[in-house]
Amino acid sequence: MLIVKFNTSRRIYIRIQRKAFLSILSIIMLFCSFYSVYAEEIKFQDVSADHWAIDTIPWAVKEKIVDGYPDHTFKPENGVGQKEFIAMLIRAFNPEDYNDKKAENEEWYSPYIDYAFSYGWYVIIPFPTSGSLNASLNSDLHLSRGQAAKIIADATGKNYNHPDSIRYLLDNNIVEGKVDNSYSGFKDSDPLTRAEALTMVKHYVLSLINYKSPLANQKNMNQSPKNDLFF
Repeated sequence: MLIVKFNTSRRIYIRIQRKAFLSILSIIMLFCSFYSVYAEEIKFQDVSADHWAIDTIPWAVKEKIVDGYPDHTFKPENGVGQKEFIAMLIRAFNPEDYNDKKAENEEWYSPYIDYAFSYGWYVIIPFPTSGSLNASLNSDLHLSRGQAAKIIADATGKNYNHPDSIRYLLDNNIVEGKVDNSYSGFKDSDPLTRAEALTMVKHYVLSLINYKSPLANQKNMNQSPKNDLFF
Protein backbone atom coordinates (compact mmCIF):
# COMPACT_ATOMS: atom_id res chain seq x y z
CA MET A 1 0.00 0.00 0.00
CA LEU A 2 2.79 2.38 0.82
CA ILE A 3 4.46 1.76 -2.56
CA VAL A 4 1.27 2.46 -4.47
CA LYS A 5 0.70 5.66 -2.57
CA PHE A 6 4.25 6.81 -3.25
CA ASN A 7 4.04 6.10 -6.99
CA THR A 8 0.71 7.87 -7.30
CA SER A 9 1.92 11.03 -5.61
CA ARG A 10 5.07 10.94 -7.74
CA ARG A 11 3.02 10.73 -10.93
CA ILE A 12 0.97 13.71 -9.77
CA TYR A 13 4.15 15.59 -8.97
CA ILE A 14 5.61 14.83 -12.40
CA ARG A 15 2.38 15.91 -14.13
CA ILE A 16 2.38 19.18 -12.22
CA GLN A 17 6.00 19.76 -13.19
CA ARG A 18 5.22 19.01 -16.85
CA LYS A 19 2.22 21.36 -16.90
CA ALA A 20 4.26 24.10 -15.27
CA PHE A 21 7.03 23.62 -17.83
CA LEU A 22 4.57 23.77 -20.74
CA SER A 23 2.96 26.91 -19.31
CA ILE A 24 6.33 28.62 -18.98
CA LEU A 25 7.27 27.50 -22.50
CA SER A 26 4.02 28.88 -23.89
CA ILE A 27 4.64 32.24 -22.21
CA ILE A 28 8.18 32.37 -23.64
CA MET A 29 6.92 31.52 -27.14
CA LEU A 30 4.17 34.13 -26.90
CA PHE A 31 6.69 36.70 -25.71
CA CYS A 32 9.06 35.92 -28.61
CA SER A 33 6.18 35.91 -31.12
CA PHE A 34 4.97 39.29 -29.91
CA TYR A 35 8.34 40.90 -30.32
CA SER A 36 8.91 39.20 -33.65
CA VAL A 37 5.67 40.71 -35.04
CA TYR A 38 6.41 44.07 -33.44
CA ALA A 39 9.89 44.12 -34.96
CA GLU A 40 8.41 43.31 -38.36
CA GLU A 41 5.97 46.20 -38.09
CA ILE A 42 8.69 48.78 -37.42
CA LYS A 43 11.36 47.41 -39.70
CA PHE A 44 11.41 50.66 -41.67
CA GLN A 45 13.43 53.33 -39.93
CA ASP A 46 11.06 56.12 -40.91
CA VAL A 47 7.81 54.34 -39.97
CA SER A 48 7.31 54.58 -36.22
CA ALA A 49 5.06 52.29 -34.20
CA ASP A 50 2.50 55.10 -33.89
CA HIS A 51 2.49 56.07 -37.58
CA TRP A 52 -1.07 56.44 -38.87
CA ALA A 53 -0.44 53.84 -41.62
CA ILE A 54 1.39 51.31 -39.41
CA ASP A 55 -1.24 48.63 -40.13
CA THR A 56 -1.31 49.26 -43.87
CA ILE A 57 2.39 49.42 -44.74
CA PRO A 58 3.32 45.96 -43.32
CA TRP A 59 0.21 44.53 -45.01
CA ALA A 60 1.29 45.92 -48.38
CA VAL A 61 4.83 44.61 -47.99
CA LYS A 62 3.60 41.17 -46.93
CA GLU A 63 1.27 41.04 -49.94
CA LYS A 64 4.17 42.06 -52.23
CA ILE A 65 2.31 45.15 -53.41
CA VAL A 66 5.24 47.41 -52.63
CA ASP A 67 8.58 47.31 -50.88
CA GLY A 68 10.87 49.63 -49.01
CA TYR A 69 14.18 51.12 -50.05
CA PRO A 70 17.67 49.58 -49.71
CA ASP A 71 18.49 51.95 -46.85
CA HIS A 72 15.70 50.33 -44.74
CA THR A 73 13.33 53.27 -45.13
CA PHE A 74 9.85 53.33 -46.64
CA LYS A 75 9.46 57.05 -47.34
CA PRO A 76 5.69 57.05 -46.60
CA GLU A 77 5.31 60.76 -47.37
CA ASN A 78 6.95 60.55 -50.80
CA GLY A 79 4.77 61.22 -53.84
CA VAL A 80 3.40 58.35 -55.91
CA GLY A 81 3.62 58.29 -59.68
CA GLN A 82 1.06 57.04 -62.16
CA LYS A 83 3.05 53.93 -63.08
CA GLU A 84 3.66 53.04 -59.44
CA PHE A 85 0.03 53.48 -58.40
CA ILE A 86 -1.36 51.39 -61.26
CA ALA A 87 1.21 48.71 -60.44
CA MET A 88 0.13 48.76 -56.77
CA LEU A 89 -3.51 48.35 -57.73
CA ILE A 90 -2.89 45.41 -60.05
CA ARG A 91 -0.46 43.69 -57.66
CA ALA A 92 -3.07 43.91 -54.92
CA PHE A 93 -5.44 41.73 -56.94
CA ASN A 94 -3.20 39.79 -59.34
CA PRO A 95 -6.17 39.32 -61.73
CA GLU A 96 -6.38 36.11 -63.73
CA ASP A 97 -6.34 37.95 -67.04
CA TYR A 98 -3.24 39.98 -66.20
CA ASN A 99 -0.11 39.00 -68.13
CA ASP A 100 3.16 40.26 -66.66
CA LYS A 101 5.26 39.20 -69.66
CA LYS A 102 7.03 42.00 -71.48
CA ALA A 103 9.42 42.31 -74.37
CA GLU A 104 13.11 42.42 -73.59
CA ASN A 105 13.41 46.12 -74.36
CA GLU A 106 10.23 47.17 -72.52
CA GLU A 107 10.16 48.98 -69.19
CA TRP A 108 9.07 47.25 -65.94
CA TYR A 109 5.76 49.11 -65.93
CA SER A 110 4.73 48.18 -69.49
CA PRO A 111 2.48 45.20 -68.57
CA TYR A 112 0.70 47.27 -65.90
CA ILE A 113 0.03 50.19 -68.23
CA ASP A 114 -1.04 47.86 -71.04
CA TYR A 115 -3.56 46.26 -68.69
CA ALA A 116 -4.88 49.65 -67.60
CA PHE A 117 -5.25 50.73 -71.22
CA SER A 118 -7.04 47.50 -72.13
CA TYR A 119 -9.78 48.23 -69.59
CA GLY A 120 -9.99 51.94 -70.31
CA TRP A 121 -8.62 53.12 -66.98
CA TYR A 122 -7.69 56.75 -66.55
CA VAL A 123 -4.11 57.10 -67.79
CA ILE A 124 -2.51 60.48 -68.38
CA ILE A 125 -0.92 60.71 -71.82
CA PRO A 126 1.45 61.25 -73.55
CA PHE A 127 3.20 58.49 -71.66
CA PRO A 128 6.98 58.83 -72.19
CA THR A 129 9.28 55.84 -72.58
CA SER A 130 12.97 55.36 -71.91
CA GLY A 131 13.60 56.26 -75.55
CA SER A 132 12.12 59.73 -75.15
CA LEU A 133 14.25 62.59 -76.50
CA ASN A 134 13.64 64.43 -73.25
CA ALA A 135 14.95 62.15 -70.51
CA SER A 136 13.23 64.21 -67.81
CA LEU A 137 9.85 63.28 -69.24
CA ASN A 138 10.53 59.64 -68.40
CA SER A 139 10.14 60.29 -64.68
CA ASP A 140 6.90 58.97 -63.26
CA LEU A 141 4.12 61.57 -63.23
CA HIS A 142 3.08 62.21 -59.63
CA LEU A 143 -0.62 61.80 -59.01
CA SER A 144 -3.05 63.87 -57.01
CA ARG A 145 -5.52 62.16 -54.67
CA GLY A 146 -8.30 62.93 -57.15
CA GLN A 147 -6.46 61.33 -60.05
CA ALA A 148 -5.89 58.19 -57.99
CA ALA A 149 -9.59 58.11 -57.12
CA LYS A 150 -10.46 58.30 -60.82
CA ILE A 151 -8.23 55.28 -61.55
CA ILE A 152 -9.87 53.26 -58.76
CA ALA A 153 -13.36 54.20 -59.94
CA ASP A 154 -12.42 53.09 -63.46
CA ALA A 155 -11.15 49.81 -62.00
CA THR A 156 -14.63 49.16 -60.59
CA GLY A 157 -16.05 49.48 -64.09
CA LYS A 158 -17.39 53.03 -63.73
CA ASN A 159 -16.69 55.86 -66.15
CA TYR A 160 -17.36 58.95 -64.07
CA ASN A 161 -15.62 62.29 -64.22
CA HIS A 162 -13.19 63.18 -61.44
CA PRO A 163 -15.67 64.72 -58.95
CA ASP A 164 -18.23 61.95 -59.49
CA SER A 165 -15.52 59.29 -59.15
CA ILE A 166 -14.56 60.69 -55.76
CA ARG A 167 -18.17 60.94 -54.61
CA TYR A 168 -18.90 57.39 -55.81
CA LEU A 169 -15.94 55.98 -53.87
CA LEU A 170 -16.86 57.93 -50.74
CA ASP A 171 -20.53 56.91 -50.97
CA ASN A 172 -19.54 53.24 -51.13
CA ASN A 173 -16.83 53.42 -48.45
CA ILE A 174 -14.15 52.37 -50.94
CA VAL A 175 -11.94 55.30 -49.91
CA GLU A 176 -11.88 57.79 -47.07
CA GLY A 177 -11.39 61.52 -47.12
CA LYS A 178 -8.27 63.22 -45.84
CA VAL A 179 -10.13 65.55 -43.48
CA ASP A 180 -13.62 64.03 -43.57
CA ASN A 181 -15.74 61.99 -45.98
CA SER A 182 -17.17 64.94 -47.87
CA TYR A 183 -16.00 65.89 -51.34
CA SER A 184 -14.13 68.93 -50.03
CA GLY A 185 -12.71 66.86 -47.17
CA PHE A 186 -11.23 64.39 -49.65
CA LYS A 187 -8.73 67.05 -50.76
CA ASP A 188 -8.58 65.85 -54.35
CA SER A 189 -5.86 68.27 -55.46
CA ASP A 190 -3.41 67.28 -52.72
CA PRO A 191 -0.43 65.19 -53.85
CA LEU A 192 -0.84 61.45 -53.27
CA THR A 193 1.71 59.97 -50.87
CA ARG A 194 2.91 56.36 -50.71
CA ALA A 195 1.09 55.78 -47.42
CA GLU A 196 -2.13 57.29 -48.77
CA ALA A 197 -1.91 55.29 -51.99
CA LEU A 198 -1.61 52.01 -50.11
CA THR A 199 -4.45 52.98 -47.81
CA MET A 200 -6.70 53.61 -50.84
CA VAL A 201 -5.68 50.29 -52.38
CA LYS A 202 -6.26 48.41 -49.11
CA HIS A 203 -9.72 49.94 -48.66
CA TYR A 204 -10.57 48.97 -52.22
CA VAL A 205 -9.41 45.39 -51.63
CA LEU A 206 -11.50 45.10 -48.46
CA SER A 207 -14.55 46.59 -50.17
CA LEU A 208 -14.76 43.91 -52.84
CA ILE A 209 -16.44 40.55 -52.38
CA ASN A 210 -16.20 37.64 -54.84
CA TYR A 211 -13.50 39.46 -56.78
CA LYS A 212 -12.70 38.15 -60.26
CA SER A 213 -10.99 41.05 -62.02
CA PRO A 214 -10.52 44.80 -61.46
CA LEU A 215 -13.73 45.28 -63.43
CA ALA A 216 -15.66 43.78 -60.56
CA ASN A 217 -19.44 43.63 -60.59
CA GLN A 218 -20.45 46.05 -57.84
CA LYS A 219 -24.07 44.90 -57.42
CA ASN A 220 -24.32 46.16 -53.86
CA MET A 221 -22.89 49.59 -54.61
CA ASN A 222 -24.75 52.74 -55.57
CA GLN A 223 -24.93 52.99 -59.34
CA SER A 224 -24.73 56.78 -59.33
CA PRO A 225 -22.86 59.06 -56.93
CA LYS A 226 -24.68 61.47 -54.69
CA ASN A 227 -23.60 64.58 -56.52
CA ASP A 228 -24.24 68.05 -55.20
CA LEU A 229 -21.61 69.47 -57.53
CA PHE A 230 -22.11 71.07 -60.90
CA PHE A 231 -19.37 70.05 -63.31
